[in-house]
Amino acid sequence: MAGYGLRSEELQDSTKKFTLDRKLLVVSSWAPPMAGGPQNLYNLFSQFSADSYCILTSYDAIQNSSSFGRWLAGEYFFYDRAGTIEKPQASALPSRGKTPPETGKTWIKRATRLPPIVKRPLSAVYQTAYLLLSIAMIVRMGVRVVRHRKIESIMGVSDTGPALISTYLIARCTGLPYVLYLFDIYLGNKLPPIHDLLARVLEPLMFRNASFVIVTNEGTERFYRKRYAGAVRCAVIHNSVFPKTYEPRNIPYQPKEPYSMVFTGQVYWAQERSLLNFLRAMKDFEVPVHVDLYVPIAPEALKRFVSDCANVRLTAAPQSEMPGVQCGATILFLPLSWHTGRPEVIATATPGKLADYLASGRPILIHAPPYAYVNEYARQEGFALIVDEENIQKLQDSVKKLTVDVQYSRELIENAKRTLRKNHDVAVNARKLANLLDSL
Repeated sequence: MAGYGLRSEELQDSTKKFTLDRKLLVVSSWAPPMAGGPQNLYNLFSQFSADSYCILTSYDAIQNSSSFGRWLAGEYFFYDRAGTIEKPQASALPSRGKTPPETGKTWIKRATRLPPIVKRPLSAVYQTAYLLLSIAMIVRMGVRVVRHRKIESIMGVSDTGPALISTYLIARCTGLPYVLYLFDIYLGNKLPPIHDLLARVLEPLMFRNASFVIVTNEGTERFYRKRYAGAVRCAVIHNSVFPKTYEPRNIPYQPKEPYSMVFTGQVYWAQERSLLNFLRAMKDFEVPVHVDLYVPIAPEALKRFVSDCANVRLTAAPQSEMPGVQCGATILFLPLSWHTGRPEVIATATPGKLADYLASGRPILIHAPPYAYVNEYARQEGFALIVDEENIQKLQDSVKKLTVDVQYSRELIENAKRTLRKNHDVAVNARKLANLLDSL
């Protein structure tokens, strides 16, 4: 196996590391140092000793986003690249070389100009071939890592299918136990057609044979217990943060004009409509506000809207700067959208950024449909103001309440800190995960 793995140079948190009884292979299409959902993986596995686990992931994915995150200490393996990467830097991975102007992906760009009657079947064939090839590469490398690194258990991390399916197949090939770690639901999510077809066929088989299906909230746990009538073993591990990262930055809440509205993280179909509602509310607001959107990759609709708003800024920053950004806000905004065509996703989601928001010492404004689990969670714990209808006036009134009624906002903040300590402390949740994996 020489030449396929690498280790991180970055030192991690100096707290005592958990050592797993059974060495683990983590299979993830998107692993740290990628931004977004992989940050939760980083937080948890930074608490594990380097020799407790290996990571099997995509080199291309990490190469394209490495400046936003940090490497874990465990050994990395890439299913889509052979060769050695010496002393990796989170800000600069070696290039795979330039693609000549008339080769590489040029044919894909040309294909987008074909008539729909031709383009659709070509796209379906390409997606199918790419998915099956990815699964084959992941399984091939995964079986090799298991054999050469004496792996004793496997954990597949949610994606559009490749990592989850490959985890199941690697487990079948090697006879090892496996768990599935879901940040969102799998079947019922907005997936490409071939991915959706495989989800319909394979999810029941994969879930029922998993030792555990790990989910990030009790709403998702209820969802799967109902879907599989108790035939799937679920465990809840909430998204996790380092409270000590935020504590030095927490200052008493005393809002001053112009008020700073902040959103951080990725924007995709499950959030876009709700975020645009909020921007419309802030565009012609009588109260002086400015809105900062820390979005690494912004959708076109958001770019177009922001270009016409003088008080809205679209920007990005490394994950290491997010605690300062969030603690410096007046209000942190958390959106989930209406009319997505995937109500099960909205009904079960707790976005990863919520844990960061809870630690920030700032009031949270949630704009989500009434059936969204995040509303239930916020009301149960009392940590956010909720607008559960698409109403511009109510969004504006909520901003006024949070900025004018300081005592109310401070009560939300205290409830958020209590919720953080109870459910989202990384040290507590890493111990939960370690205990779960050691029980396999």
